[in-house]
Amino acid sequence: MLNVAIKAARAAGVIINRAALDVESVRVSQKMANDFVTEVDQASENIIIDTLLTAYPDHGILAEESGQTRGNPQSEHIWIIDPLDGTVNFTRGLPNFCTSVGAADVLTGEWLVGAVVAPILDLTYYAKRGQGSFVIRNGQHIRLTGPPADRATKIIATGFSYQADERVAQFENITRMMPDFVDLRRMGAAALDLCAVAEGAIDVYYERGIKEYDWAAGALIAEEAGLTVQRPAFVGDLCHARLA
Repeated sequence: MLNVAIKAARAAGVIINRAALDVESVRVSQKMANDFVTEVDQASENIIIDTLLTAYPDHGILAEESGQTRGNPQSEHIWIIDPLDGTVNFTRGLPNFCTSVGAADVLTGEWLVGAVVAPILDLTYYAKRGQGSFVIRNGQHIRLTGPPADRATKIIATGFSYQADERVAQFENITRMMPDFVDLRRMGAAALDLCAVAEGAIDVYYERGIKEYDWAAGALIAEEAGLTVQRPAFVGDLCHARLA
């Protein structure tokens, strides 16, 4: 399953990379207030789903743009897909965006595999339950171990909801946390934030109001790097990754 997840995410990355060469020509539409989708999101999602269902035609699909309209809704296995996490970054020409593909066992609630591909940054993060997490950088597979527990100064990463009330709650919570941290990062892609914690670049990631497809793959990658991840089973209201 892991190889298929990586293959699907990388296939989407090819589409995204090509579109990034002329991002101003990409059509953008609004899903809801402050929440946007591009034709690249939709094309990327289609190739991910096609790749997954070619390998596993009986599996279920939960995708950001198409929901559960494809795949088998009765399957014991479900793939959670965010074809372009960081759409706003993409439309602004910022490189911090990615494709996220994760799979879970519906009966046990156990997350099985996860792959996060940042095409412009040329990074592939991946994990399989019980086998650790890794990043492919410069052609090398590097095992992820999270930030050092004894680091003197710590950085927290976060993101903010498109909903005003969620943003207010998030600001209040972050304000209470800040005495424990030296600085704050807001990079605009939840999956990459979780991978940054897994890699040790960030010490803590906290966000409210995110959905399953935002954290599905990244949370497993963080866990397999030895982190504690507080997350809902299939309800996207809180994701918090930190050292155990």
